[in-house]
Amino acid sequence: MAQKFDYPKSETDLQETIDKLYSESRDTVSRGDLPRFKGLLEIMSAEPTILSAIHKLKRNKGSETPGSDSQRLRRDILQQDYQIVISRVQECFKHYRPNPVRRVYIPKPGKREKRPLGIPTIIDRIVQECIRMVIEPILEAQFFKHSYGFRPMRDADMALARTTTQVKHTGYHWIIEGDISKFFDNVNHSILLRKLWHMGIRDQRVLMIIKGMLKAGIMDEMKTNQLGTPQGGIISPLLANAYLDTFDQWLIREWEEKKTRHPYTMNDNRLRALRNHSNLKPAYLVRYADDWVLITNTKSSAEKWKRRISRFLDVKLKLKLSEEKTLITDVRKRPIQFVGFNFKERKNGPDNWVTSTRPNPERLRSKIDEIRSATRNLRRVRIINNVNFKEQLVSDIHRLNSKIRGVVNYYESSTMVNVYMAKYANSLNFLGRKVVAKYGGGVCPAKEVYNLQSIHASYDSKIPFIQLNDWKIGITDFRFCKWKKGTLKNPDESPFTKEGRLLYEHRSLKRPVSVRADEILSHSLITLLAIGKTERLYTFEYFLNRPYAFNRDKGKCRVCGNPLSADNIHVHHINPALPPLLVNRIPNLASVHIGCHRTIHSDFDFEYLGSKIWRKILGFREKLNG
Repeated sequence: MAQKFDYPKSETDLQETIDKLYSESRDTVSRGDLPRFKGLLEIMSAEPTILSAIHKLKRNKGSETPGSDSQRLRRDILQQDYQIVISRVQECFKHYRPNPVRRVYIPKPGKREKRPLGIPTIIDRIVQECIRMVIEPILEAQFFKHSYGFRPMRDADMALARTTTQVKHTGYHWIIEGDISKFFDNVNHSILLRKLWHMGIRDQRVLMIIKGMLKAGIMDEMKTNQLGTPQGGIISPLLANAYLDTFDQWLIREWEEKKTRHPYTMNDNRLRALRNHSNLKPAYLVRYADDWVLITNTKSSAEKWKRRISRFLDVKLKLKLSEEKTLITDVRKRPIQFVGFNFKERKNGPDNWVTSTRPNPERLRSKIDEIRSATRNLRRVRIINNVNFKEQLVSDIHRLNSKIRGVVNYYESSTMVNVYMAKYANSLNFLGRKVVAKYGGGVCPAKEVYNLQSIHASYDSKIPFIQLNDWKIGITDFRFCKWKKGTLKNPDESPFTKEGRLLYEHRSLKRPVSVRADEILSHSLITLLAIGKTERLYTFEYFLNRPYAFNRDKGKCRVCGNPLSADNIHVHHINPALPPLLVNRIPNLASVHIGCHRTIHSDFDFEYLGSKIWRKILGFREKLNG
């Protein structure tokens, strides 16, 4: 019987619903049944889902990139009336007609050729994100445990750690480096939709919307798309994983989860029996999106698996294995390339082999070139007036540092990572010194700069910096890196269970985003909408950011410091004279009691409330007119 859930009325309801979708899907599959979920469209089009989807898109790096209709998130969504935006998205779900995607081309890392990206319109991105949020927990509960690409709480480091650990654990040295020819361009829509139905998406309305998304044309090129899923779509990576899950499940049924007549309590004992008492060829799959490797015992086994896989992909998924790019490698003699790393085994004694990983030279050089270009671009900051110019320069340095740390963090699990990073450190440090000299900057020990103190505090090496008031803002260095052991994925870690979220928080040392205070603020939201607060100050962005301001203020009034409640809260605009682009940003919002809000906008003397409260009232009054 198909499962149905009530549509969520708050973000807490939404999280509970998503958790239930995951647990029902997981438990049903573990019983040997097929999951069946209907009524999904009502969850996707619920107000809390739309709010969460827009929050997610707002945080994305490419959120302001326009689609084929030239609309932008901030101008055409965030600065519009709240109810109009919600109604517009809900209407889209009722009568969905996808817009053509806008095609752009971006460089492939370490390659001359470019990768096509299909950029959906903003409204299509919102709809796609709403769908992704609801179907992802259903699919995640069923995906192969050693698939790592584009999945929550998983990364390339885990894929590499699984590969190196499995080679060491099994003693197998033969690896197939899989390459599926033009995978994203050749996804068969009918096969994909059948797969989604088989995995439990039984709401035909949702399947028809996904079908429409897949067939969306390309602006100025084609009206409809009969094959493939466009790279660049919000939902494309999830659909790609669902498509290749058929491949994953077939392969693990053939070895890792092969059923035997005799039940075994220990998996190692079962695999040992298969090795010793059957003609089956060992196969350990590790997949990262369409990039995968298969570990086996001999060259002969690898050749047989390659032929079987090629046949399976062709017959079942209408995909082609690239013969020239799918390599069979003995990692004792030659490295394989996987997720941006080169992996090889090196001899350590007469009969012992140790794993060695290094950054792939072409991939790393490509990243270094990007950083070199971003460093040179610091010279182009225009000096309009000293304050604005320095703030813009600091912002650009922060972005540059994020790119540098991103590369360092990605490769920190590779053997002798410090040696590889040091190769580029001197030239980039020298370039940084030349750039900051233009703005009166200099060099100083890293531990003296204000930014990235958790990293810089341990180093005396000199780095370029600029002066901002009393602070030194430095350009970080590639030498500031230390080897870190690769992380094996804990299968209990999941965004869809309370225990899984706690495990992730403990591992990553990241606090989860506080559940936005939608219950407390919903009462005032209804009131504001009822009295028609739809002028310039009360745009969609205002309603979107109020909960963030509430959480930042820890649920307490910024004037008197006492706790806020559902029937006694206003969110005050600190400087209502700011331009529309800035007036509803979180720093310009303050959570206050209704009475305290009136004191800010009043001309009366409230000194009798105490000097501390009175100073805060005066401070808010002073900022009212900029």
